[in-house]
Amino acid sequence: MGWTITFDSNRKQLIQERTRSATQADGTRWECLRHTAVGNVLWTVWVVTPAEPKPPMAYRAPYRYIGCDLLAPGRKGEGWGYKDLCESMGPCYYTCPLSYLDMVPVANAAWREQVRAWHAARNRKVEIGDVLIFEGLAIPEVKIVSKQGRRLVGEYGGCRYRIPPRILAKVVEQRFAT
Repeated sequence: MGWTITFDSNRKQLIQERTRSATQADGTRWECLRHTAVGNVLWTVWVVTPAEPKPPMAYRAPYRYIGCDLLAPGRKGEGWGYKDLCESMGPCYYTCPLSYLDMVPVANAAWREQVRAWHAARNRKVEIGDVLIFEGLAIPEVKIVSKQGRRLVGEYGGCRYRIPPRILAKVVEQRFAT
C-alpha cells in the first residue's frame, strides 16, 4: 500500500532488482518475461509457477500477470523507491505496451480498454485546421492553428491553448480541414 525506498540504489539498479527472476523458499518460481520503463512507470510481464504441491493438495497451474511499478527518487540521502501495482488493481497509468496485453489473460477489462484508447489517441493524426471536439473538458472544442511535431496549439473563443498529447484521449470527434 505504501512505497518501498532503497537507500543505496539508483534508478537503473532498482529496475534490475525489480525485474530479476527468483525462486522463493517454498519453491514458487517468479520469472519476468518482459519489462520496459515508460517515464517513471515500470511495466512487467510475470509468470508465476507455484511450487509442486504435496499430496493431497491439488496441482496449481502457472499464471501470468502484468505488473506496474511506480518509480520515484527518495529524499536527500535515500535511493530510489517503488510502489508496486498490478493490472487487477486498475492502475491509473495507461502507457503499458499493447503487446503485453496479448501475453496475459484479462484481469481488468476496463483498464485494458483505457490502455488501448491511450495508444489510439497517441497515434491520432492531427493537422492544422482540424477541429477537435472534447468530452469532459472545460473547453468543448478547439481548432488546431499550429503544430510542431507532437506539440499542438488550438484556438477556442479567441484564446489559444496548448494541447498536450494526453488530452487527445478526450477527443470524441475530429472534423478534418478541407
